Amino acid sequence: MEELLSNGHHESLPESYILPVDKRPDLIINKAIPVIDLAAHNHEQTAMQILQAGKEYGFFQVVNHGIEEEVIREMLKISKEFFQLPIEEKAVYFSEDANKYPRLHTSTTHVNKLEKKFWRDYFRFVSHPVNPQSMDQWPQIPTSFREIAPKYSKVARELGLKILKFIAQGLKLDDNYFNGEVSDTSIVNINFYPQCPDPSLALGLISHCDPNLITVLLPDDQVNGLQVLHHGDWIAVDPIPNAFVINVGHQLEFITNGILKSVEHRAATSSAMSRISIATFIYPSSECVIGPAKQLIDENNGPIFREFKLKEFLSIYNGHIGDTANIMDAFKIKA
Repeated sequence: MEELLSNGHHESLPESYILPVDKRPDLIINKAIPVIDLAAHNHEQTAMQILQAGKEYGFFQVVNHGIEEEVIREMLKISKEFFQLPIEEKAVYFSEDANKYPRLHTSTTHVNKLEKKFWRDYFRFVSHPVNPQSMDQWPQIPTSFREIAPKYSKVARELGLKILKFIAQGLKLDDNYFNGEVSDTSIVNINFYPQCPDPSLALGLISHCDPNLITVLLPDDQVNGLQVLHHGDWIAVDPIPNAFVINVGHQLEFITNGILKSVEHRAATSSAMSRISIATFIYPSSECVIGPAKQLIDENNGPIFREFKLKEFLSIYNGHIGDTANIMDAFKIKA
């Protein structure tokens, strides 16, 4: 079994984590991603704010989202407790099989050209559709995991679907456009980024875009780590207590014919303290046909992307993580 970073303290950074000079974390600019209040009474204005943020940044934070603070606090608590477990209690969930759920692993699932490791452990499980057999394999320690994780996963997914409905309204699509097989599955990643001996040399996660439809991220509100690429500059996302970070996935960029942008982002590390983040990825079904929404295509706005099934996209994405230009080019309609 590959060694988990959460197993102990690290005095120095192993060579396998030290990135080439041009891939190391660099200068961060002083700019913030948009913050959107979901409790605002003017729903049309909220939809427009979400669209504008998705066009310009591909990321935004949401406040007054309706998820109870206690649910957030409990999910963060059990996540931290899980990674604090002794190795023998966590080892049963460890697997090299990227298609196994639930699964504990370290660094990243995907092949990367750098052939370097990333300063992260993670625990991943399917939260929707609910599968009682799969849930029987979820951790029994912490003892409240099987009670709290489903409760949190349900409301995080509902928040993602709420955002998608706003997007549909803003684009003048049917309110239910993103229901059904295009949002068939939810996968939760609990990420653990330990204290790093030298954050200037390593990353918690390589620069990449998300392969799914939309991502709902609960960040650790004690320390930032998410960084977003904006017009060639990196922005550090400062977490707002009890807020969620939303980002556009590749599939949403395809469906909106490039109106919304899936933007590169990465995870930085900290020498001061470890941190947790919890990402809920909403995916289409593997057989779902993805392509620009017909309502967005006319004689003045032709399709930029061809149609494909999600499973074809994932076969390309999984072999080229971090190579966004080539991934997108494989699905663009050539002139």
